[in-house]
Amino acid sequence: ISAALAALVGPQDDAERKLVAIWEEILDTSPIGVHDNYFELGGHSLLAVRMMTEIEKKFGKQLPLAILAQAPTIAELASLLHDKTWSASWTSLIPIQPDGTKPPFYCVHARGANVLPYLDLSRHLGKDQPLYELQMRGLDDKQAPHDSLEEMARDYISEIREFQPAGPYYLGGHSFGGMVAFEVAQQLVAQGQTVGLLALFDTYGPGYPRYMPGMSPLRIRYQRFLERVDLHAGNLLAARGLRAKLSYLGTESINLRKRGRRFYLKKLKKNVFNPMFRPFPVTLRKLEKASRKATVRYQQKPYPGRVTLFRASKQPAGIYPDPELGWSAIAEGGVEIHEVPGRHGALVNEPRIGPLAQQLARCLEAAYQLAASSSISSGGR
Repeated sequence: ISAALAALVGPQDDAERKLVAIWEEILDTSPIGVHDNYFELGGHSLLAVRMMTEIEKKFGKQLPLAILAQAPTIAELASLLHDKTWSASWTSLIPIQPDGTKPPFYCVHARGANVLPYLDLSRHLGKDQPLYELQMRGLDDKQAPHDSLEEMARDYISEIREFQPAGPYYLGGHSFGGMVAFEVAQQLVAQGQTVGLLALFDTYGPGYPRYMPGMSPLRIRYQRFLERVDLHAGNLLAARGLRAKLSYLGTESINLRKRGRRFYLKKLKKNVFNPMFRPFPVTLRKLEKASRKATVRYQQKPYPGRVTLFRASKQPAGIYPDPELGWSAIAEGGVEIHEVPGRHGALVNEPRIGPLAQQLARCLEAAYQLAASSSISSGGR
């Protein structure tokens, strides 16, 4: 018997046995011990969606997706499921990967989302790169979401600076999250702090995108449908092996059912008291609506620093092309562009996260070295 198997600890109760069965099915590996780490077993965000869905079916309890970052073993998850009084304590700053010798990288959630999308990014950046995510207030359905990006950024800065009192700060975000990260950078600079890197993952700047003449709402809708088909086809091709492809299809079928339920509820214009309609999608809709309103009200102002833009190689059809996605108008320190293969919705998730992670790792390393040399030249002040 190998040393690994000899050290493997089996399930001690019914809850752990159910979780082992779920993990072995979804991760396609056996045996799994109750102290094995989900991510070290090859788990990622797509599989996590399926896993949490199965946990809800088997236990009738919905765990926040963020909990995987803090309780990545069966024993830890089972302990939470046993505790009838447990509820997640709220904080926006979530440690996705707190270990490592490098300065932390802070990622801001996309519209209405939580920590899940950046789990894959953290795995690709490695164990020496600390990564924290800021999740949107209101995900616990106990607090009202922020009314504005400025208010959101102020609260996020408060948590960041409580954890790390002084810069340089290294920030990033995908789509809406990039816009919030931009405002966080603005306010940090106004406070006299240094922003070492502002990484925007296919985030649009002011006035972008602008559609060309002839792009009617119906044509735009049809074009978006074609682009979504292309996105999923590309993801399927990128998934390695039959098992990974089937896993992707399984996860997307779950997402499709959730979208169908949301559409059905919207049409009825009322809540349906039925077990298939869970409150969590309603919460997500509320957060997405709040995010959209905050985006409309937000007025981007000139930023004295540099913007590092990771632009999707496939941009929406029918828009005026701009390699800087509108950021050159307000980025006074210039725009550094890195083109990432794929479409907007597939940059920060498996199976397409690899190219973005590689380019980001190089940018972070360059920013760290620049900060270190500046500190030396200034005498460490």
